[in-house]
Amino acid sequence: MEIDKRRWFNGFVSKPVALPETREIRINETYRGYAPRVNASAIVHQLLSSVPAKYLRGLDCIVLTNETALPRSGRIGKMWSRGRKFKKSDVLGLYHGRSRSGGGSSPYIELRVDKIIASLRGAFLWVPILREIAFGHVLFHEVGHHIHRTTRPEHSEKEDVADRWAGKLNVNFIRKKYWYAMWFIVPAMKVYKFMRRRDWI
Repeated sequence: MEIDKRRWFNGFVSKPVALPETREIRINETYRGYAPRVNASAIVHQLLSSVPAKYLRGLDCIVLTNETALPRSGRIGKMWSRGRKFKKSDVLGLYHGRSRSGGGSSPYIELRVDKIIASLRGAFLWVPILREIAFGHVLFHEVGHHIHRTTRPEHSEKEDVADRWAGKLNVNFIRKKYWYAMWFIVPAMKVYKFMRRRDWI
């Protein structure tokens, strides 16, 4: 799905994230009639800062948004994934690759913060590490699509590739920030994955 980024990004908050050996990745917040219950921008900033710079080259920005702020084409209808159709209204995040049309807009990632937060229950929203793992699962999945498209192409199902990268990048983030609590984090991540498979969160 392609949207007019100039219409979206002008006039909204833009917070750059400095990454070594690459240009800054902007975090653009574009909500309509919505205020996140947590500091989504700060969470995404921390998560991005743990990603090796080589995997983010060419990525223009991260757009944090809510469903109401999306154009109709982003809210209504269905899209294909893993050979099945899904409602666009159920999507938590999207990777928008480089446009093939004239002008060629740069790749960016869209995170639907209202949907991510709504998917969390109890401790997963209010315990920082669990909240970061949940946001990281969505963000790093989309970063995985960028890596697959630009850095490490594979002849595999693209969603499976993105899932593998999500797991690797989430573990990398946790090891860097919470190295002292790995004894607790490993079982917590297993519980989170189990609950995701059961669609409990």
